[in-house]
Amino acid sequence: MITYLAVLKKDINLKKLEVLLNSKGIRLVAHYKTIGVVKLESNRAVSETEFQEYFISVEEEKDNLTI
Repeated sequence: MITYLAVLKKDINLKKLEVLLNSKGIRLVAHYKTIGVVKLESNRAVSETEFQEYFISVEEEKDNLTI
């Protein structure tokens, strides 16, 4: 499984998004409400162009996160 982090656009219906993701074989793993990010898992590539209505950006999760 590949893990992705996606930045949500404002006022997104999360239930509707989750149904769409499930229909495409993508699992919503976590929703970080404070920062407006969701964590996704999928066996296939997830692109932001496919979900322009919902996401500002989509990036594959990497182990180089620093604070």
